[in-house]
Amino acid sequence: MSWWRAILVAGVVNARPRTSMDCGTGVKLCGVLTLESGLGSGEYEHDLPCVHGLWPEDGSYGELLRDSECLAPDSTADPTVVYECYVSSGDDDADIISFEVHEWEKHGECAGVEDQEDYFTQICDMASDPVAIMTKTRLSGGDIYAMNDAVVAAGYEVYDVDEDDAQLLLSACSTPERTWMLSAVADFPTNCGGWDDEVTDDGDDGTDDESCVPNEHGPPCDSDDDCVGVTDCVRCAHSGYCTDVPLVALNVTSPVAKKSTN
Repeated sequence: MSWWRAILVAGVVNARPRTSMDCGTGVKLCGVLTLESGLGSGEYEHDLPCVHGLWPEDGSYGELLRDSECLAPDSTADPTVVYECYVSSGDDDADIISFEVHEWEKHGECAGVEDQEDYFTQICDMASDPVAIMTKTRLSGGDIYAMNDAVVAAGYEVYDVDEDDAQLLLSACSTPERTWMLSAVADFPTNCGGWDDEVTDDGDDGTDDESCVPNEHGPPCDSDDDCVGVTDCVRCAHSGYCTDVPLVALNVTSPVAKKSTN
């Protein structure tokens, strides 16, 4: 069914056309939580709505330019159990686990999570309420557009309606603590911002203590002597961190440079 025909049949569809997703200022991870209505054909036909997956919009699939980064997990081990939100697909356990492995390897390994358990647990937590809404709507005889309207009315943003496979794609983002949440795209910076100030588990600010790299703080310092011998560091900047930017690049002549030219 074409978009214009869908609008005539179901009224205005509260979804955004699938174009590039902008994570927004201070947000590294964003994407869509994709939910199947079960009204599709073939593998997308189920008795009840169920989860498809969480897809970071990192450009690793499809033709559109996407803005999310791809952040690898701590462990890439594949899932070996059936997660609750995938049970309603009606498939047997072996098929479900095979599908989970596919989702993990194609999308989960870019989601910035700890491991596959973290990935699927977060998916099931996010999907619980929207899937319940879709299920109630379907049991009342509603189609994919009625499900869309019900989900939007509950306060969720539907980023896109996949008409071909009868799926809803809900916009989502991840906080710097690697917790994914459903959020309108316009609210990503408010709900998931702060990645630029990310603090690592050991209490530092995420900078590399062993070297200086462009556009990032090096190790902390009090004087140029603290930066001697540190890879690619040339001096101690006024910020209190070693840097790879020499003073001459800032059009400032250091005392050492003056002495060498006199």
